Amino acid sequence: MKARLLIASALAAVSVLGTVGVAEAQSRNRVSIAQEGYRNDVAGRQTGYRQRMVINQRGERQYVTVIQDGARNGTTVGQQGRYNEAHVDQYGRDNDAVVGQLGRNNYATSVQTGRRNISGISQMGANNTAVTDQYGSNNAAGVIQVGNGQDARVTQTGSGNVTLVIQGDH
Repeated sequence: MKARLLIASALAAVSVLGTVGVAEAQSRNRVSIAQEGYRNDVAGRQTGYRQRMVINQRGERQYVTVIQDGARNGTTVGQQGRYNEAHVDQYGRDNDAVVGQLGRNNYATSVQTGRRNISGISQMGANNTAVTDQYGSNNAAGVIQVGNGQDARVTQTGSGNVTLVIQGDH
């Protein structure tokens, strides 16, 4: 009887409190999540060792997913505004991804597979999209978008590729 009451109480609390961000970490992996505002969500998974995930969200209805598999990968995501969405997937070793979004309805994604790749996406404004895919080693990609309705897509395969995209209407 006590177990049923406990389960019923837990279910009631979950239904009242709503959705809570989820993060999973293993073997010396680090996760830091700070959220301020209304209906912000985070989902993360790290497998392997010495992965780093730092997520800061301020505003409302923002969403972040991070998946890291391998060793010594790092992800930092900062979002401020409304309806921003970021997705980062990293597979391999020593990859780093940084996403910063300020405004509303911005979408960013970064997928890196291999070793020692670095990706950075910065978006300020509204309705911007940036997609980065890197496969291989020692690749670097940077996207900076200022204004509204900007779109950038970078795909790099192999080793030693560098791409920088800067767009703006201000």
